[in-house]
Amino acid sequence: MDVHSKSTVWCLLDAAGEVLDTGSVATTSVSLAALVEKLGKDDLLAGQEIGTMSYLVHDTLSAAGVKILSFNAAQLRMIAASRKKTDRRDAYWLAKALASGMYPHPVYIPTGEIRELRALLTQRRMLQVERNRWRYRARAGLRSVGRTAPPGGAHLARSLRRWLAPGSGLESHVRELLGLCQRQEAALALELSRVDTELRRKARAIEPVTRLKTIPGIGDLVALTIYASVGEIARFPNAKLLGAYAGLVPSVYQSGASQRLGGITKQGSNLLRSALVQSANVLMARCRKAEAKPLREIAARVQTSRGRRKIAVVALARHLLRIAYYLLRDGTTYDDRRLQRRSELAA
Repeated sequence: MDVHSKSTVWCLLDAAGEVLDTGSVATTSVSLAALVEKLGKDDLLAGQEIGTMSYLVHDTLSAAGVKILSFNAAQLRMIAASRKKTDRRDAYWLAKALASGMYPHPVYIPTGEIRELRALLTQRRMLQVERNRWRYRARAGLRSVGRTAPPGGAHLARSLRRWLAPGSGLESHVRELLGLCQRQEAALALELSRVDTELRRKARAIEPVTRLKTIPGIGDLVALTIYASVGEIARFPNAKLLGAYAGLVPSVYQSGASQRLGGITKQGSNLLRSALVQSANVLMARCRKAEAKPLREIAARVQTSRGRRKIAVVALARHLLRIAYYLLRDGTTYDDRRLQRRSELAA
């Protein structure tokens, strides 16, 4: 199925890859359910590209008893490389990939609690980005009249109150701009506080999240990000594949006898990767607890010079994710004694 916001073009193939029927329906729950009823759901396998309508299509077809797989459009090379690209051809080649079994790894579609957490975390990221934009506009307005504010949101707020006070000497159009920025930033901060309160409530209520928080350097937000990004831990056979999913493994170029390792792939969940890197930075710079000592030693072994600090941060972030994998898989909590024994064996 080639899914769009208004209509969906579909192509039906048999087991031998021969076209049985094609058509187009509206991208609504009623129309999609009627399509499944028309085609018959017995032994029916459907495929779609990830997009804004993915959840609607996935939920509708799954409720109708149809197995549906979702794919990253960039990985479907047969569609992206086609010189003649139409919706019908896209639907045909996607069906052809399903019939032949030569398709990329399907994208995980979360449901229930995981989907709700991802939506809340996405809202939080959107609010943060929008609030920073209004802060940048306020700083640009101050610079336009030769004023500056020290770095940091709190310093900017104090500067705005000072320059918006009566008798500050600013021109009216600049005052209007700064006032608008102040009001917008305050409204976004209120919404951000509401979302943070809901996330903290969920962090206390979800048992795997409380176990993830036993890892030094990981708090409510990072634990929720890990839990929401991973989803079903059983879909990862080992911790190495989870690290690859987060884009924290080095890229590899191998040809013949030559092999070269590059920077991390940076594929997969950007939100998960950035949260883990932030936790690793906090762990290396601020955390002085006894249970954090084995983790800090891991980073210290990698950071042999000042120029390797970023490499050590990424290595520690990957190690934090490995620990999180075992905590989620085995239902245990963080135990620094295991890392200490490993450190002693390495020594």
